[in-house]
Amino acid sequence: MNMLVDVAINQIRDKINDRDEVGLDDNEILSYLNEAIQYVSSFLVGAGSPLFLNDLTLTETETALPKEFVRTAGKFPIKITGSTIKALDDPPVTIRYFANTKRVELDDDMPFQQLVLNQVCIKLAAIYCQNQQALDVSQDKALLNEINQAIAAAVNGPVTAANQPQG
Repeated sequence: MNMLVDVAINQIRDKINDRDEVGLDDNEILSYLNEAIQYVSSFLVGAGSPLFLNDLTLTETETALPKEFVRTAGKFPIKITGSTIKALDDPPVTIRYFANTKRVELDDDMPFQQLVLNQVCIKLAAIYCQNQQALDVSQDKALLNEINQAIAAAVNGPVTAANQPQG
């Protein structure tokens, strides 16, 4: 069973000590949660994680790219121009591509099947919430490195110098 977004928001409230909803409303926290989800998704797409692979069968010569499309996962007889994709061979042509996660709403499930990835999103969203009014952002790089290591460990096991993402 997937975690619900409203459960995640309550966990974020617990982490930022805002259980009485006096600091941020649900929609503000939801925007930070979506930002965290997109960060984790983009990180994993950049790392080539198979969790974000999708298939698309082109049944027409030209069609619109899916909204979450990031890049193809391999070489295919296609041409991408703007937001359209054109098959260079006769349809049907099936391609594999990496896609970002869709934004979530208050009544949705969290996007990841892996609880640990959802927990990383909750932690990152809590950091965003706490950082919203902070003027000293000197700790952000250290926090970002910690988050990157947590994401990589969640998918690939512990991060070592050999498999740490460069960035």
